[in-house]
Amino acid sequence: MSGTGGDRAAGKGGSVGLSRVWIRTLDDGLVRADHVVEVLAHQTAAFSGKPARWLLDVATAGSQGAGTATQWNVGASHRTLVQTADEPRGAAQRLARLMWELDTRDAAGVLTVRRTPDGLDFDFEAFTAS
Repeated sequence: MSGTGGDRAAGKGGSVGLSRVWIRTLDDGLVRADHVVEVLAHQTAAFSGKPARWLLDVATAGSQGAGTATQWNVGASHRTLVQTADEPRGAAQRLARLMWELDTRDAAGVLTVRRTPDGLDFDFEAFTAS
């Protein structure tokens, strides 16, 4: 994907906007891309006879909490985009680059991560006027 984006495309101090791009989560939710502050791949622990899995997540700027009346833990909100048995090598960097490319095009639409026999693919469905 290529396009023009003025100073942002040239890396001249612009920030990623992406207020019109949404990222589909594993549970079919949507996260607005301009709320993403981190893209990461990590492995879960194996438990209850189930093997460890790899997750590709995004973390949002908002925090969430959990705990009890005596102890409350607050942390970043992580949203899982895809789960796979194999390590998604380079997927976090590829997603970050795609987000940058969509920003330089001032795109609007939904970005989806899909498992394929060869690894992970990134699809973008642009919004069209109705």
